[in-house]
Amino acid sequence: MTTKQAIFDAIEQLPQHLKDVLQYVQKLARTLKSTTSNPPTQSSDRLANFIGAVSYGSLAANLDDELYEG
Repeated sequence: MTTKQAIFDAIEQLPQHLKDVLQYVQKLARTLKSTTSNPPTQSSDRLANFIGAVSYGSLAANLDDELYEG
């Protein structure tokens, strides 16, 4: 049995929830479409902007002295 057929079989067992299933599938399709058509850019993705920031400075310089100094 294919995944598609398994989905159809599961949907047939939920006749009272067909509207909910349809709404979920439509929302999923919109979400996937928006992420593929608008991939995060470096300016809109804060984590992408931070990547490599440590290599520009000494973020942990003398950290042991600060943490364990007597």
